[in-house]
Amino acid sequence: MEKNIITGKVVKLGDNIDTDVISPARWMREGLEVLKLHTMEAVRPDFYKDVAAGDIIVAGGNFGCGSHREPATAIIQVLGIGAIVADSISRIYYRNAVAFGIPAFAVPGVSKLIEEGQRLEIKLLKDKISVKNLDTGKELYAPPIPDIMAKVLNYGGIYNLLKEQELGGGK
Repeated sequence: MEKNIITGKVVKLGDNIDTDVISPARWMREGLEVLKLHTMEAVRPDFYKDVAAGDIIVAGGNFGCGSHREPATAIIQVLGIGAIVADSISRIYYRNAVAFGIPAFAVPGVSKLIEEGQRLEIKLLKDKISVKNLDTGKELYAPPIPDIMAKVLNYGGIYNLLKEQELGGGK
C-alpha cells in the first residue's frame, strides 16, 4: 500500500454503533451538511464539534451494524475522518468504507488499547496491520487487508480506481 502509515488523534466510541446512530434517518433528506451536525448525536451530541480532519475513530465491537445506508459512510468522509479502527466492523460497513476510500480496520482489542484524545499510528505492512498507541507504546497486530482493497484505498475509493482504469492509467 502506498499510504502505509496513518496517524491521528483518537475519538473513541463504544460498541454497537449502528448506521442509524451514524446517520440518523430523520436528517438524511436534508443533505450531508445538515446530517453532519447530527452524526452520532444519540451517543455523543457534539460529535461533529469533537472531530477534526485526520482524526481516527476507535470503537468497540460491531461498528456500522444495521441497515446499509450510504450516508452513514459518506458522512464520515465529509467529516474528514482519517480512519476507523474497531474491535469488529460489520461486513457491509467495512466494504462501503473501503469503497469510499476510508481506511477501516477490524483489530480485536483496540478499544482497550487507547483512550480518547491519545494518538494512534496505523501501519499497513505487507504481512500485517500494526496499531500502536503513540502515547503508551502499546501495540496490536491484525492480518493484512487484501491487495485489491489496499489498491482501492490507494486510489481514494472505488470511483477513482474505476475512473483511472477507464482512462487507461493505473497504479
